Amino acid sequence: MHLIVRFLLLSIIATLLFAQKIEVTADAVEASGTKKEVKFSGNVHIWQDGHNWMKANEAIVFFDDANQTRLYEAKGNATFEMQNPNAHYKGSAQVFKHWPKESKYLMQGNAIVDDLANKRHLAGDTISVDMKSGNASVTSQTKKPVKFIFQLDQKSGKAK
Repeated sequence: MHLIVRFLLLSIIATLLFAQKIEVTADAVEASGTKKEVKFSGNVHIWQDGHNWMKANEAIVFFDDANQTRLYEAKGNATFEMQNPNAHYKGSAQVFKHWPKESKYLMQGNAIVDDLANKRHLAGDTISVDMKSGNASVTSQTKKPVKFIFQLDQKSGKAK
């Protein structure tokens, strides 16, 4: 038990060094110092800096060798909202992954993303979003088509 507490404290300190406030609530938590991960289960809700969040049945936070957050992985009915000054996305998927250092996101399994800033809707089996570049890609592994819905400006006919 002492190792778990030590690992969690190191993780919290590493998070503070990145100047981000991360808050996690869940029904249960398991930490593994050898695997460098913390697993949260049951009603998981993760908030980052008060405006980005994800919810899921289960979430695993992976750390690198310097005890800095490498990856968040939410599984089971994952919902999320992520934003920065240039973008604002909200959506859902069976699996949601976030690489914080790269500002990259991957949604898998019935993935749906609403680009609220640009009024676009994406749906497919897999959606990836790069918040730094603003690039997104959508793929479909099933017979369902990829869906991309956007609004046109009625005056100019240009996409909003």
